[in-house]
Amino acid sequence: MAQRNNLTADWRESASNSGDSERSADEIRQDIAARRESITEAVDRLSDRFQRTLDWRAYISDYPLVAIGVAAGVGFLVSRIFKPRPSAGERIKDALAYGIADLTGRMRDHLDDLAPRKQSLGIGRTVKAAATGLITKAVSDYLRDRYMAPHQEYPEYMQEYTNADDISSY
Repeated sequence: MAQRNNLTADWRESASNSGDSERSADEIRQDIAARRESITEAVDRLSDRFQRTLDWRAYISDYPLVAIGVAAGVGFLVSRIFKPRPSAGERIKDALAYGIADLTGRMRDHLDDLAPRKQSLGIGRTVKAAATGLITKAVSDYLRDRYMAPHQEYPEYMQEYTNADDISSY
């Protein structure tokens, strides 16, 4: 700001002097060259200050913890924006899988209570595994019949799901 005031003062001073006497061409050229150099210096200082203000590397070196926090926040927001949302079918499948796993766990706990505790041949484990397998098979058959029965009316649409050996149709 002081440089700006000096330039305007110099201009006013030179303007008042030019009215009093005529200047030679060399004096005018020297005055123009001096002003051009002072303007160039002012522009260079302003450019350096502007570059320092916008230099992100300087901010990171001055405030590294803030930079890490900002990067983590931006990464979190971007990941939330581009996160794929599960479809309705996927949510239903997850709920069914959770329900079957819960039912299987409960049945396993009940069979633990029924089976003898200490058997050297592992018959309790075998009975428990067989019962769990039967229960799982029964639940999957029930779910298949319940959810696939409405689609049995249109066998031409179900052909690709039921004929797994024929890969040429894909």
